[in-house]
Amino acid sequence: MRYGAQLIIPVLLLATFPAAAADMTGLAECTTKVFTEINRTQKWSGKAPTGCPARVAVEKRSGGIFVIAWGVRPTDGGWVRTAFSAGMGYAEVADKKELARANRDIMARAGRIGRCLDSIMSVNDPLECRDQATRSYLAGEETGTEDKRLIWLDDNGRHTVAEYSYGTTTATPTPPADLFGGQSLPPGMIIDLHLLRGR
Repeated sequence: MRYGAQLIIPVLLLATFPAAAADMTGLAECTTKVFTEINRTQKWSGKAPTGCPARVAVEKRSGGIFVIAWGVRPTDGGWVRTAFSAGMGYAEVADKKELARANRDIMARAGRIGRCLDSIMSVNDPLECRDQATRSYLAGEETGTEDKRLIWLDDNGRHTVAEYSYGTTTATPTPPADLFGGQSLPPGMIIDLHLLRGR
């Protein structure tokens, strides 16, 4: 099993979402640029790469690095958040050839996940993917609903997970918390990839 493969609970709730599958490729490209930056500099700058309009976070885990890219845009009566998370082992990040191969894998998987999202939204068919959908109801100072869908490839391959959420609250949505689970990597912290790759 490749690094970062995970099992997520099957579908909890089906919902219809506005189209945004095209965002997956752009978000995935943001993650590959961050992996490339870490390979080149042995650290993360803390900034989104050039040409990447998304927000980015990086996590350090026992077996490798996770990069999460997401964007939020306002809509009539609410907001839409699209996110993409990818994992890469330390050995992959450290070696230029392995890095290039892993980046191609991430882009290919993002394209497949995007097609699954298109299909889910048009005919409620996840194709080769698995998905989990939930709806939350908020009451109090902020009222409204939030619909969230996680989508991933059902092949025990590399961790690549998309999130597509939309809500009717007036508050700015929080970062995609379900895609986080490790230690946040502070900007400028040196990562000794050659030491970590042997673990």
